[in-house]
Amino acid sequence: MYHITQLARSFGLSRSTLLYYDRIGLLSPSGRSEAGYRQYSPADRARLESICSLRRAGMDIEGIRAILATVGDDSTTVLRRRLDEIGAEIEALRTKQHLLAGMLKVQGAGGPAASVNKEMFVAMLRAAGMDDAAMRKLHQEFELREPEAHHAFLRSLGISEKEALLIRKWSVPMENSMTLKYFYDLFEKLPRQGPGCREATLRALGMLDDLPENPNVLDIGCGSGLQTLVLAEELRTKIVAIDNHGPLLNALHLSAEQAGLNIETHELSMMELPFARERFDLLWAEGSIFIIGLERGLREFFRYLKPGGYLAFTELCWFVDDPPAEVTEFFAVEYPDIRSADKVCQEARDCGYRVVDRYNLPDSAWWDDYYTPMMARMEELKQRNVGITEAEEVYARLETEIDMFRKYSASYGYTFFVLQK
Repeated sequence: MYHITQLARSFGLSRSTLLYYDRIGLLSPSGRSEAGYRQYSPADRARLESICSLRRAGMDIEGIRAILATVGDDSTTVLRRRLDEIGAEIEALRTKQHLLAGMLKVQGAGGPAASVNKEMFVAMLRAAGMDDAAMRKLHQEFELREPEAHHAFLRSLGISEKEALLIRKWSVPMENSMTLKYFYDLFEKLPRQGPGCREATLRALGMLDDLPENPNVLDIGCGSGLQTLVLAEELRTKIVAIDNHGPLLNALHLSAEQAGLNIETHELSMMELPFARERFDLLWAEGSIFIIGLERGLREFFRYLKPGGYLAFTELCWFVDDPPAEVTEFFAVEYPDIRSADKVCQEARDCGYRVVDRYNLPDSAWWDDYYTPMMARMEELKQRNVGITEAEEVYARLETEIDMFRKYSASYGYTFFVLQK
């Protein structure tokens, strides 16, 4: 018998995809463990293999359901087998095309040849196996071995900055450009793109006792900028706000104009900040440092702070030493870098910071401006996008995330950290 995460990983899928298939009756587990966890049989695995083959061949969910329901018909079985073969051939050719194009670009002028060598490519290609899930495995292996080179490789393929970041974070489901469309349709309309609240922002600001008058402030990964507006209101200085998604910056710019606040927005990547060393008195990164990675973010943001400057950020942390198995399994796939606040503080000290303070965000910071409007927005979009597999998978994944927080918010959440250089 296979556990849900084990089975999902063997096909390069997310756990939430199997939960979605279970919910719509396409693939249900044959049993449950004594603890109530889903268990899949070899027959279930074979059915999932057929589902994946048909999906790669371009078949929608209802078409797959119909084919699987008539699997006993000899003519249908032959057609399904040939459809599987064609899908595999197309996928293999597409994978080879992308990988070869990427290698040519990497070895060309200006490519990241210094950080990606032939041996690394061979190791990753062997790990990927050039099978139907090759690109997914490539992303996972590359991110594990060399995350910075992985980002450069994705950009060399002509993928946009924001899509490259999402591929890294949402590796399996976000590879599809249509999936990205439905992701943005949902998140662009939310008040916040991650947990947070005005009170938490004000509390962190209250810890900055010795900021100079008219401090230089950079909000990194500002999103639609509710926290940016609070910073501008309270500090009465110009806030430089960056994000990699233009529509969110446009919304922030409009809000700032309406409120008469001095906020300067730039569409930039936090991977390549164009600012001088020791320029800022305060760097702010609510819900965004995970994009660059905590260790790299702490190290690279340090250089942009003046001596005595502050870094304030939120990071997903365990609140307990022994979290429940279900939520541990969930984050093993969704965010393997989750750790305790004590470990985050130690990493900060190792990078040269002084830890001023830390505190956990309340549950309301997740619900009021994030999950509650997200659920309302999903209900609206479900009506509009009924039957569209890519959209439904996005919603299913987020519903699983919300369900995890509803059940286990005592075990994990966002911690706000305030550090000083």
